[in-house]
Amino acid sequence: MRNQLSILNSLKKGILLCVLFIGNAVHAADVKIYAAASLTDAITALAKTYQQTHSSAQIKPVFAGSSTLAKQIENGAPADIFISADKDWADYLQTRNLLEAKSRVDLLANELVLIAPANRKLQINVNKNTDFANSFSGKLCTGEPASVPVGKYAKQALSYYGWWDAMQARIVGTEDVRSALAFVERGECAVGIVYKTDALLTKKVAVVAAFPAESHLPIVYPGGLTKNANSDAQAFWQFLQSAAALEIFSRYGFKPVHQ
Repeated sequence: MRNQLSILNSLKKGILLCVLFIGNAVHAADVKIYAAASLTDAITALAKTYQQTHSSAQIKPVFAGSSTLAKQIENGAPADIFISADKDWADYLQTRNLLEAKSRVDLLANELVLIAPANRKLQINVNKNTDFANSFSGKLCTGEPASVPVGKYAKQALSYYGWWDAMQARIVGTEDVRSALAFVERGECAVGIVYKTDALLTKKVAVVAAFPAESHLPIVYPGGLTKNANSDAQAFWQFLQSAAALEIFSRYGFKPVHQ
């Protein structure tokens, strides 16, 4: 009888330990946020801030071009949150029922700028009378115009001023905006078209000019929860929409959508 009671108690303890382990595992679920490369510094800072008061939440960011991330999610990558640098890739996932429509929010806005290596002292006027192709020698770096959001915005701006045809053969399309920035930092591209927020991160480039809003579609960062999102992901997504988060985003140059 005593042996039976001893075995029963051991089983109860084992079951209790399993329940506690499973409960803790669920409670401390990773939150995988797939975000456009231009959000790298801001999201990293926000994750650290959030985890100071939510120690059980493990925020796991993945940064790359929006097109790359969307394709990865389509192919089964375990993302909980997706933030794109344009509406097209958010639409891409939403139409495939991989992004929860009810959770979708236009989170942030950005600006498009022309940059050059800081030591070049380049001056270019952004207007339709400028012979842009002959105003500098060398390549222009930006995101791949066919797929990467910053490259798509760049093509729109170059087309708006009538510069696209003359420049097309000299454009280096990169996998994301940070790669384009790095090429210009190293002087491998004479100029680049990137977001203002990226240009602000380094002293190795100078902003030559800003492209007016009318020259391209609005630069908006839509995001939302994927079908895999857990409760911790939902809480973090709500935090990213808060006034406290917006204050941190603004430190990195991002703006509210309706400003």
